[in-house]
Formats: sequence, C-alpha cells, structure tokens
Amino acid sequence: MNIKVFQGGFDKNLSYLIWCDKTSIAAIIDPAVEINPIIEYITSHNLILSKLLITHTHHDHIAYIHDFINLYSNISNYCYNNPVNANFNYIGLSHNQVIAIGNDILIAIHTPGHFIDSMCFWNKKDNFIFTGDTMFVGRTGRTVSNLSNIKDLYNSTYKKLLTLSKDTIIYPGHHYGYTQSISIKDNILTSKFFTCKSFEEFCSVMKNFEKNR
Repeated sequence: MNIKVFQGGFDKNLSYLIWCDKTSIAAIIDPAVEINPIIEYITSHNLILSKLLITHTHHDHIAYIHDFINLYSNISNYCYNNPVNANFNYIGLSHNQVIAIGNDILIAIHTPGHFIDSMCFWNKKDNFIFTGDTMFVGRTGRTVSNLSNIKDLYNSTYKKLLTLSKDTIIYPGHHYGYTQSISIKDNILTSKFFTCKSFEEFCSVMKNFEKNR
C-alpha cells in the first residue's frame, strides 16, 4: 500500500491518501485539509478514489468531507458505527472490522479516549497504522473535551496500540512532533506517555502535560 501525506487544515492536520498498487483503488484517511492538492495528485496518478475513512468526528477531521462527496458521487464514507457528529451518510465500523482498499486490507480498531468514536486503521501486512488523535509523535491525544475519557484513552493506548509490533509506524492526525510519523518503538523510547506502569502514572503524566502547555 502506498501513502501520500497532506498537511493543512485547522491545526497542522494530516490527511492521508492511500492506494493499492495493483488496482489503483484509493482512499483518504480524514478529509481534514484543503482538497485541491489531493485531487490533483489523484488525477495525475490515475487513482480511483472509492472511500473516505474517518478517525473520529471532531470537526477539523471531517472539515472537507462534503467537498469530496460533491465531487465523487459514488464515494463511501466509513467511521465508527455510532458516530457523534456525522452529518453525512456513512458505513459504520466495529472493532476489528476489515476494510478492503483494492487488494490491500485495513483493520479498524476502536480506540475511544480522546473522543468516544475514535478509530485507528491498521495495515498489518505493511506494518503501519493511522492513529488519528489517539496517538501522536511524542504523546497521546488530550481528554479535555466533551465525550473524552482518560481511562478509555489509557486502555486504548496500552491495551491496543502498544500491543502491536514495536516496528509499526504510526501516522497521526496532526503534525505535533519533531517528525510526521514514528515507529511505536521510537515513541516509547522518547516519550514518558508510553512508559507508564499504571493508570495512575498515566494520569500524572497527562496532568503535568496540561499544566505546562
């Protein structure tokens, strides 16, 4: 599977164009940035855009969804099966559900915490995962908004994402770190957010982060 990164949107948002080499069928992870550069890339590389995959329905991550829907009448929109802010038609996803992108496969992982309808999209074969606002380079997402929950975030981080292969590359929803993407191994080595021994320690790390923002 191929990945092309686009940055922009509300706050260093990252949208990802992904596609299958053999079929040229493509999808976008989070329509969060201005669409013209994405459309130009799709056209110039003869890709077939078939799906939009939503990591969560905070406004900044779906800001341009209707632009894509208006241009691609047959596009399918995928998000968690009980989304909060879905003002569009969608196909609901459950935890561990498989999504085909041409001959490639993504696995949907429900990761509530930053937001109740957060989903990550994992390519097991090629060893990468799109983490939305659940995990960034250097830290997790925040839990200060309505429908966020720090215990859920801890469980999603430590019992789901950090159990994946340490060589897995994460592609987050914002460019908040020193690099756009990072391996789980390097994230653990460089951030105390990912070395906590208990939920209580994780709460302390989060509290200190918010205090020093």
